Amino acid sequence: MIVDFSMRAVIIGIVIIVFLSLYRIVLGPHATDRVVGTNVVMTNIVLAIILLAHIIGDYTYLDVAFVYVLSSFVGTICVMKGLGKGKLS
Repeated sequence: MIVDFSMRAVIIGIVIIVFLSLYRIVLGPHATDRVVGTNVVMTNIVLAIILLAHIIGDYTYLDVAFVYVLSSFVGTICVMKGLGKGKLS
């Protein structure tokens, strides 16, 4: 299947947002900036997986994206709880 102009624009947009988020992760002045940047990168990875599933036409990749979203959410909650209280329990 030929990827049309709108799909290419979305892919370029995802790449630009990921690089801007990587800049925030590396140079963020606070830990919360790094966590938010990591969340943005994870969200864009899920978006890329979903876009890849649509381009290929194999929607079993959506299960992979779902598992990645769940693990990303749990990891973010653990990091934020660790930053707030200093412990996870």
